[in-house]
Amino acid sequence: MVSFVTGAAGFIGSNLCAHLLRAGHEVVGFDNFLTGKRENVARVAKFGAAFRFIEGDIRDKAQLNAAIRGARCVVHLAAQGSVQKSFADVGMNNDINVGGFLNVLAAAGEAGAGVFVYASSCAVYGNTETLPIVESLQPAPVSPYAVSKLANELYSTSLDATFPSMSLVGLRLFNIFGPWQDPAGDYAAVVPRWIDRLMRGEPPIIFGDGSATRDFCYVGNVCRFIETLAAIDAKRAHAVYNVGTGKATSLRDLYASIFRVLRELGIRSPKTGPEHRPWRAGDIVHSLSDISSVKRALGYAPGVELDEGLELLMREQYAI
Repeated sequence: MVSFVTGAAGFIGSNLCAHLLRAGHEVVGFDNFLTGKRENVARVAKFGAAFRFIEGDIRDKAQLNAAIRGARCVVHLAAQGSVQKSFADVGMNNDINVGGFLNVLAAAGEAGAGVFVYASSCAVYGNTETLPIVESLQPAPVSPYAVSKLANELYSTSLDATFPSMSLVGLRLFNIFGPWQDPAGDYAAVVPRWIDRLMRGEPPIIFGDGSATRDFCYVGNVCRFIETLAAIDAKRAHAVYNVGTGKATSLRDLYASIFRVLRELGIRSPKTGPEHRPWRAGDIVHSLSDISSVKRALGYAPGVELDEGLELLMREQYAI
């Protein structure tokens, strides 16, 4: 099977390409390196001829249509993923996340793909206090980024009849972590940022008292699920699903888990504990997915839990 992956140079995209290649797929990766990294592609390229990479932009219809030919499964992960940048340049955010999405969807349909899987985000729910979060909860996006992800879902629903032989499945991803995630930036994902600081002998920074909770899901769980979606019968699925673990972890417990895993792997970490700083305006305090719908409909089962995922991350990225 030929799978086409946009955003292949990114964190999730490069992990997915590697996973699909191990599963026997032929994979075509597509990325313009706006945020993706060439070293991610270089790692995947070591799998050999089954992987082909095309440097391209999802806003370029002609380039996209040529690249996607022959793909049975299309996984759309390319996006402008920064909330802050979405406020700073709403037009750019819209061009990439909405216009680009529509280009990939149309190209997948014209290429005769049977499955179109795209990344949405738990950000569409906004600052809800309703937990766990179910898909039927009224969306309340609070950023142009989140609005663009919700727009993708609405376009997918409204254009379903346009693609009668293609399943369209959206994934509202929660806090995905794993190897090769970028620790840089003020709002970088907490897991790679904390590991990076601990590896350098510096204490992690916790905004607030550590009681905030998140639904941390290992990237391998997502990759395995997408692999199963790639093989579903046409039109068996058309919906948007939460993808997380359904388990809440406080930031103080996350710190304890990371500290414990590093210690067990022989890595010495600061003994002073994390550094606490004031809450940041706009930060969500609690987030937790309800994954009963995706379990029931498509058999999703996040088999790798937090501590095992942290161990796999360290072994994969740091060869420990």
